[in-house]
Amino acid sequence: MELVVFTIITVVFIVAIFFAWFFRQQARNKERLVLIEKGENLDQLLERKERRFSFPWLKLGVLILGLSIGLGVITLVEFITNSSRLMNGPFPLFIMGLFGGISMIIAHYVEKHQGKK
Repeated sequence: MELVVFTIITVVFIVAIFFAWFFRQQARNKERLVLIEKGENLDQLLERKERRFSFPWLKLGVLILGLSIGLGVITLVEFITNSSRLMNGPFPLFIMGLFGGISMIIAHYVEKHQGKK
């Protein structure tokens, strides 16, 4: 049963990645067509866009830090309560979601603050 669920989740994940890539390509093609219709120089625009890309290492770091703190809290609560019943329910997922969400909000404000400089 677990193998079936894992397989379904993997297939859905791969399909979601494909559709995200596909729709991104469609949007880029439509944008290029509009620029060509307006008479813009497409080569210069493409060079400017590709130079601006930088991987958001800080956002990723803040997210990983938040998830790690969430794992630490789960471990601490399990150690203090010494109850495996609590850890089998939705509590660990709640803590991971809570700390992951908080870290994404912090990462958003950090990026926003960096953009003002």
